[in-house]
Amino acid sequence: MSTDPVRREPREELPCELPGARRWRFDVVDGSSYVPYFYNPPLDPDARRMLVVGNDGGNEQVYLLDLDRDTVTQLTSATGRGQNWSPYIRTDVSGIRPQFVCWSQPDWQHAIYWEENRLRRVHVETRADELVFELPDDRVPAVPHCSAGGWVSWGYLPPALQDRLQQGASVPELEAEMARGCGICVYDLATRELVLDLETPFWPNHVAASPDHRWVLYCHEGAWTEQRMYLHDVERGESRPLRVQDDGARIGHEFWIDATTVGYHGARDGRGFFGTIDVESGEYTERPSPIGGGEHYGHYHVSPDGRAIVTDGEVTPDAISISPLDGTALTFRPVCRHDWAREQDQRYHPHPHWHRSGRFITFAGCERRRDGTVHTFPCLLELPLDYLDATDRR
Repeated sequence: MSTDPVRREPREELPCELPGARRWRFDVVDGSSYVPYFYNPPLDPDARRMLVVGNDGGNEQVYLLDLDRDTVTQLTSATGRGQNWSPYIRTDVSGIRPQFVCWSQPDWQHAIYWEENRLRRVHVETRADELVFELPDDRVPAVPHCSAGGWVSWGYLPPALQDRLQQGASVPELEAEMARGCGICVYDLATRELVLDLETPFWPNHVAASPDHRWVLYCHEGAWTEQRMYLHDVERGESRPLRVQDDGARIGHEFWIDATTVGYHGARDGRGFFGTIDVESGEYTERPSPIGGGEHYGHYHVSPDGRAIVTDGEVTPDAISISPLDGTALTFRPVCRHDWAREQDQRYHPHPHWHRSGRFITFAGCERRRDGTVHTFPCLLELPLDYLDATDRR
């Protein structure tokens, strides 16, 4: 760890297209930096601290942005080598596993991260670092998720299959081999024990325990046209498909909205949509995007009051956009630009996340430089109180 890990990091305000909105850019390190995966909140509950991953000197580490003081603190000095998240991040990464970071809940005092096969957490004030769990060598972890009650979930696959994905193979090409050696794990931070270790007949991803720990959501990674979402009943020890795909729909990027509602997006008949499903009844609603949507891969997140959604793609491929959820169809309006470099890997994705206060949205922005490189940086977007009214004033 650096002897002087805290330094000033002045923010830069950038323009917004939505009246009354404000956006700030933070250049955390000399290299690129980005926010956690879209279903993991970058901000703490008070929106005073933000977790980011930064690449400084060739090593990816976890950093903490203090938004009150505009300072940045390096939290980790991980020494992992040859790490990747293929096929999404095929480049070998030193330090932490790329993208694999989230807040430890419910205390919000630790950052959780993977270093090779070691799940670790570091205190954001004292920087005391501890080993939480070590995964066997015959498993490679995927991106973690921490529930509100402190269940950390992840999927895994055999190292040999990840090596082949890194070399260029696609998930569908390895589908038959992924029927063995893949699964999901859930670890309870309170009891310090593994509460679920479930083998699956495919490579699972987006593994996330519900806020009340009754369910574990996961997906069949690969082609979105195949059955995508699955739900595991913790008490019964049973899994079942969620939102059966027998109508030609392509769906993905599933996440918990509340203890019984899952959000996702997809496309059918050449038109995009955003869906919500009640995991108990199986009833779902899918609101179509404007005609011409469904062409741009993107991510969605929902406002805490359930009145609106944010996306980084689909309708407007280079902007953060918001749509009300009060009708039968979606009506997006751009709020600000992210300039996503879509030819790059997962670390360049905006991955917007709506903060629990309803005031802020975090995401990663991109800047193409004159030498041809792409620089990434975390952004904080503050919305006006009447943002829904503003989206209607076209």
